[in-house]
Amino acid sequence: MRLVFLTLAALALLSGGRGIAQDAPSWGVANVGVLAHRGTGDFEATWAPLRSYLDTAVPAWRFQFTPVTLVSARGQLENRNLDFLITNPGHYVTLEREFPMSVLATRVRHTAAGDLTRAFGSVIFTAAGSGIEALRDVRGRSVLAVDAAAFGGFQVAWDEFAKQGVDLFRDPASLAFTGFPQDQIVARVLEGGADVGIVRSGLLEAMAREGRIDLAQVTVLNPNADYGHPDRLSTRLYPEWPFLALAGTEAALRTAVARALLDTSAAIGGAGADLADSWEAPVSYHAVRDLLTAYDAAAAARETPAVSWVALAALVVPILAAAGLLYRRGRRAGPEPQAGTPQANAPAPDVRDDYPALTRRETEVLKQICNGHSTKEIARALGISPKTVEFHRSNLLRKFEAQSSLHLVKLAADHRT
Repeated sequence: MRLVFLTLAALALLSGGRGIAQDAPSWGVANVGVLAHRGTGDFEATWAPLRSYLDTAVPAWRFQFTPVTLVSARGQLENRNLDFLITNPGHYVTLEREFPMSVLATRVRHTAAGDLTRAFGSVIFTAAGSGIEALRDVRGRSVLAVDAAAFGGFQVAWDEFAKQGVDLFRDPASLAFTGFPQDQIVARVLEGGADVGIVRSGLLEAMAREGRIDLAQVTVLNPNADYGHPDRLSTRLYPEWPFLALAGTEAALRTAVARALLDTSAAIGGAGADLADSWEAPVSYHAVRDLLTAYDAAAAARETPAVSWVALAALVVPILAAAGLLYRRGRRAGPEPQAGTPQANAPAPDVRDDYPALTRRETEVLKQICNGHSTKEIARALGISPKTVEFHRSNLLRKFEAQSSLHLVKLAADHRT
């Protein structure tokens, strides 16, 4: 065995060190995560031109584009799998709180009509002929959105509704989150599966261009938000997507990519003939931070700080338990009712007739709330996400007509007999 090893070593020396090492690529691999808001079906076709352009503009590197979601992006960053990230500005501002990153450039979107837009918002829409004409008409209706953490797919629209006195977490009859792709929201609303949909601006036009919908089927709510924007719009505008470099990305690579992105305007029609969009110097995302601050504050208000309603729960729950114990003792001590009498046949009610109809999960969440547990604690106890807990909490608030979690606990106790 040793002779074989020595022979191979000698051959390697005679060959001048040629072999496996010589076949190794002379370029590095840069990993780029991209938020796939329309799913992965057309991901390759959408982003291949930018990948090819960067391969050419930064020849020392090859670029690998990976689709990510609002949730999976976090895991990719935690595992340090990405050098760059392209995502919506709300997602960027949220992630930046935990993962240091810098904005290299801001996207300039080229529409099919030849317009350039550096901003986007949300479009709130319904099927033509639905009878829904204004944002306030969403009360008592069903609403579909992407996710409570989606910027263009929910949060921007939430802000517009709030300005007009509508709380999306309480006023609609139902609020459901579908996740990506956003296209499914459009399809479900037009098929009658929901009354109102929320997607990012530009999506309706893209689907119409692809022959998937007829814009005459769609009624946009609050259409006067901005008459100068090329796409249908229901809200104020925010800066387009940033191209982000993660803190651990090599400085030379980061600089080379930034230069290449800023050259895209000149490259379109030449080296970057297939590029759908160009990139310009980064803009301020301060307005995005302001919206998320307001959104977080409203979320905190919906969930009254635990310390305030934990105290009430500490009083209410033992009282309910003691009342139940006394009731059971009274049942045992009282005279046995005669068979066939109404008293003997009817089970003892434990809630009033006007007690709201709750699902099994809502009952579990309500019990946890009455025991003084926070959203995160409830999520852990029931094995669900905090967003799902908030969804059930909003349904409970609506069903009990409660103004806060504290009010909800009180009403739940009042509905007991």
